[in-house]
Amino acid sequence: MSRRTERGAPFPWWLPNAGLAVAAVALFAVVAGTDPRGPAAGAAAWWLLTLTLHLPLLVIGLFLAAGVIERLGYFRHGRASREPGRLPGRYPSVCVQLPMFNEHAVARRAIEAACALRWPRDRLTVQVLDDSTDGDTRALVDAVCTRLRRETGVDVRVLRREHRHGYKAGALEEGRRLTGAEFLAIFDADFVPPRDYLLRAIPHFYRPDGVPDHGLALVQAQWGHLNHDQSALTRAQSLWVDDHHTLQMSWRSARWRFVNFTGTAGVWRAAAVEAAGGWRAASLVEDCELSFRHLFAGYRTAFVKEIVAPAELPATYTAYKAQQKRWTQGWVQVQRLHLATLLFRHRASPARRAHLVHHMCTTWQWPLWALWITMLPALIHTGLWFGALGAAAGLAAYVLPTLLWLTLMSCLASAETRHTYLDRLTPRVFGRRFARVVPYVVVNTGMLPHQFSAFAEGLFGPLHSEFERTPKAGETGRPRRYGVKVHWPYVAAELFCVAYQLAWAVVFVAGGLWWCALGAAYVAACVASLLVRYGDHAGKVLFVLDPPGRLTRSRRAERAPAPAG
Repeated sequence: MSRRTERGAPFPWWLPNAGLAVAAVALFAVVAGTDPRGPAAGAAAWWLLTLTLHLPLLVIGLFLAAGVIERLGYFRHGRASREPGRLPGRYPSVCVQLPMFNEHAVARRAIEAACALRWPRDRLTVQVLDDSTDGDTRALVDAVCTRLRRETGVDVRVLRREHRHGYKAGALEEGRRLTGAEFLAIFDADFVPPRDYLLRAIPHFYRPDGVPDHGLALVQAQWGHLNHDQSALTRAQSLWVDDHHTLQMSWRSARWRFVNFTGTAGVWRAAAVEAAGGWRAASLVEDCELSFRHLFAGYRTAFVKEIVAPAELPATYTAYKAQQKRWTQGWVQVQRLHLATLLFRHRASPARRAHLVHHMCTTWQWPLWALWITMLPALIHTGLWFGALGAAAGLAAYVLPTLLWLTLMSCLASAETRHTYLDRLTPRVFGRRFARVVPYVVVNTGMLPHQFSAFAEGLFGPLHSEFERTPKAGETGRPRRYGVKVHWPYVAAELFCVAYQLAWAVVFVAGGLWWCALGAAYVAACVASLLVRYGDHAGKVLFVLDPPGRLTRSRRAERAPAPAG
């Protein structure tokens, strides 16, 4: 149910975007137009004003500090291997669920990998939860399942719904109600689980003596990569995944006995899902929403970094933006649903509660950064910034904390991923992995207005919003052609950010503040570089324009229709 005004019209969630833009224009007009100056640097009034106006940066610093605690805490809680228990004499029944929607490029690969899993055939079923509307994809799925049922003996079934109610959550819930399996293993269509995945994951639900650990609801595996070296975009994503999974989730699992399900590469105890109320589409991140319901119900969840399930990272900026929009918007929806419970009704120690609040509210960094980069140029121009005390103070306040955080994160994520990559860690390999921090910083800077818009839509938009799939490229390296829903408020936010930062760059150049001008131009360039790539799934620039050289042989081949089978 969406938020509505008294007349019943949908609430315009983009109003915070417009409000920030109006405030930014007014700030620019007043500060750059009239050239007001604040109190003398170092005076009592200067300190009061400067510290007050730096509150967004202070809160960002608290988020960074919490991140440092997680990453350094990994060495005490999380680095050691998690030991599995012992399976009972009669293996439990497992249902592998493969939710998919028009996944022509990867459907065959996903179904084949699921049917190749090592588990007693009489204790294994595979549900292909196919909501596809594309006729070629439906025919492909049916043909692959028929062949594998005959060749492998696996009970693989295709389940289709008349209506796509509840999107992925609705498909998972309908499939859950049709199986009596004790465990549910879930894989998105772009994942290729190793053959021994179940043999390594299911024992964690048992104690060393073979007795079931009924308090453990979820075992989450680490994401690996099938295409991490494909481009600067995939290298940036691989660094984020390595950091988040290997370091953060390992620490959270070992320290607090809770991680959120990442939507794939995890095994749920079916009875726990039933007890928590089943899947529901109240949020775009149905996996995280279900995880917090399990937390409140008293269950534990675990992350096992030693089990790695390779997956395809989004290969285009269009796909990446669709994925990030869904995740950011969905996490804010989870806050709307469960933050009050976490703050006031869930029983936990102060330290554990503080961490769980940080866990749930990490998306607040996006509006904080958006507010900060909007304010900082005006603070510089009026002298209400720490750079007014000297270059060293400016570097210490604005560059050093983020630089140290990036260095720590990149070093640890590059050195501690021994289970994710096959190559031995040498200085050269480490250097290549560490270098991923460069595209990581550029991509994250460029995503700022997009993520701010997703945050605003999650906070003020409808809870039951459309689930937009992340297109997959498969073995061809290119996603199949599909329709893109252009979100114009997001585009407008990006365009405004570029224009605003460039305007300040001009002001700084006129004032001889070359380093400040470079910083503003850098932000504008990062946002613009991602903006022009919107539509790259179809070889487009700026959504609709054909780039130079479109009529080359490779472009013609890219536009050719994909085969049906």
